[in-house]
Amino acid sequence: MELTLLVHALAWTVLGLVVLTTVVPVRAKYPFMAVANIDSVVPFALMGFLFVMAYPEDRRIIALVCISVAAASEMMALVLPEKCLRIERAILKVLATVSGLLLGALFMECLLQAF
Repeated sequence: MELTLLVHALAWTVLGLVVLTTVVPVRAKYPFMAVANIDSVVPFALMGFLFVMAYPEDRRIIALVCISVAAASEMMALVLPEKCLRIERAILKVLATVSGLLLGALFMECLLQAF
């Protein structure tokens, strides 16, 4: 019970951090880093992994929500003036999210078979 609550809290916290880092300008976050480095991909994979672990019975809905968040995070460039839309960053974010979702599903299946 406590582990489930912890995974739910972590999943929603990572989603909040993804949204927050999407809105904050790049120069204010990391002035010394490139835009499409590993720091922009890992949170999306972690988000997908944690949401699959938090809601294992709703994998299709979770996949749609996580992929939509990943695509919307790059589409925010159309609204925010200090961002520029780059299709390769959007593809990287969606692929990272899908890999996190797949790893989370694989991990949950291994847990179910182990216990």
